[in-house]
Amino acid sequence: MGDPRIWRRLETMMGTAGVRAHVRAIGFVSRLLPMFPSEPIDWVTQAPVIENVTYQTRDGEVREELYRPPGRGPYPAVLMCLGVVPFGVDHPQIPRLKAALARFGFVALIHWSPAMRDRRLVPEDIENIAAAYDYLLQRPDVDPARSGLFGTCVGGSFALLAAANPSIRDRVAFVGAFAPYSSMWTLARDIASRTRSNGGSHEPWPVDPLTRDVFVRSVTDTLDPSEAERLRQDCSRGHEIDVAELSVDGRAVHTLLAAPDRDAAESALQRLPQAMRDRLDAMSPVLHAQDIRAALILVGHDRDDLVIPVGESRRLASALSARAGARYTEYAMFQHADPTKRKLSPLRLVRELRRFYLSLYPMFRQAVA
Repeated sequence: MGDPRIWRRLETMMGTAGVRAHVRAIGFVSRLLPMFPSEPIDWVTQAPVIENVTYQTRDGEVREELYRPPGRGPYPAVLMCLGVVPFGVDHPQIPRLKAALARFGFVALIHWSPAMRDRRLVPEDIENIAAAYDYLLQRPDVDPARSGLFGTCVGGSFALLAAANPSIRDRVAFVGAFAPYSSMWTLARDIASRTRSNGGSHEPWPVDPLTRDVFVRSVTDTLDPSEAERLRQDCSRGHEIDVAELSVDGRAVHTLLAAPDRDAAESALQRLPQAMRDRLDAMSPVLHAQDIRAALILVGHDRDDLVIPVGESRRLASALSARAGARYTEYAMFQHADPTKRKLSPLRLVRELRRFYLSLYPMFRQAVA
């Protein structure tokens, strides 16, 4: 357990709020990334208080561990949405993330979507995330004026969508998205055709298996369960399927899944049933960007990402370019959202770490300092 007197002395020595925010952002990155030992940070910061909390969403009761700084607050809160991750909720990086946030001033809660755990994207999750955020704002130890949402991968896209939701959008001070997609339309086209945008042209894209699986499971989600399973088996194992035996909606989805190129994928998307097209619209942050009222919007992406192409975040950045509080950063140190799998020279790593911490600094400057 850290000695709070050490941190209070450091806070006094830091001087201005801007300096304190820089120190907190650097400390957070150092405590978060597994390439650094956590002990030095833990010596000079206070251990978080861990609470088992319960809140309601449209899908029912949710139980989760909340991490917060010791004391009465009020503190800024951040609701994290980690999207579809290839590991369990008990992965050691999960408590590390929440502890890093709490040690540097945030009440931290991660909302786990049952649908995303099942590798499906559903528009209903927008309301579920908004409900989880509303729960945070009702806590007496939370300051609503300094609180916000942050997400990674598709969780970043849904954090943006939740921030635009009428039930909470006037109470979101900041929203951040790391490696999000901008539009289900462009993402679906690129996955189906195995190509991605590159400036004004496009290039082959070796689609990550998890990305492909989430896409297939999501576009088949509204079909009859047995038909959805047949199409999923067809995609994953190459099982032959008699298209004539499919429903009208099933044939439309099959045409998309079997698209041989971008033009065919685009055509198949336009021919999807209206209910499916409405779902794609509902889950496309770029179509709802004008409804985000947060004063600070942070978007970041690794330029070599193979899970979600960087072009998705570039489109978001373009849509938000007129917003005074919108900031976009590209990195070259992550493999999607994992900083441990890229091998960089020491000098380049230092540069990328600096870029990463500076991209998070505005959040600490606004919320914590």
